[in-house]
Parts: sequence; C-alpha cells; structure tokens
Amino acid sequence: MTKFLVYLLVVGSCLYFLSWWGRRQQGGELFSSSQSKGPKPFRAKRTLGEIWVQVYETASADEGKMLQARLQEDELECVLYEQGRKDIHGNLLKGIGIAVPKTLASHAQRIISRMLT
Repeated sequence: MTKFLVYLLVVGSCLYFLSWWGRRQQGGELFSSSQSKGPKPFRAKRTLGEIWVQVYETASADEGKMLQARLQEDELECVLYEQGRKDIHGNLLKGIGIAVPKTLASHAQRIISRMLT
C-alpha cells in the first residue's frame, strides 16, 4: 500500500510540473509576441440590485452592435436591447438602446462621444 501511495505522489508531481511548465512556456510566448494588454485575472462581480442607465439610443442594430463591441473592448458591462413600439405618450421609439451600470455611465458616455465625433 505504501508503494502505491509513493507511486501516486511521484506521478502527481510529474503531472503538476508538466502543466506548470506548459503554462509558463505558453504565457511567455503570448506576452512577447502580442501587443495586447494581457489577460485580466479576475472580474468583479456586479451587485444584484444595481441600477442600469441607458447611455445611447439608435435606430440601427448594426450601430448598436458596433458600440456594444467598443464598450466591451474597454471591459465595460453593457446590454443591447430592443425598445418597445411606443412610449406612454404614443410616440414611436427609435428601436435599439444601450445600457450600462449607473456607476459606469459617465465613462461609457465619454467613449461613445469620442467614437461619434
């Protein structure tokens, strides 16, 4: 029984070393050859009762998707949604809205304003 446990310990140690070495080799190549910012280790969880704010409204779904992609590149959470047909006054709505958490609204608006100018 003791020989079996020693055997498992040696095999486990070898597998751990190989996985560690492989990650080290892969990580070194990624950082030396790419121009990206690098991987983010962890992303903060959002709070459940957080209020979201609409920061942009458009009639074009393609424009909405483009702005959503740009905001996600800057690691901002955002939601692209289709609005209802009419508001409470009977006015037609444009169609597509982009919403972000209230705490990130000013940052998202700065990014959108730079894109549109």
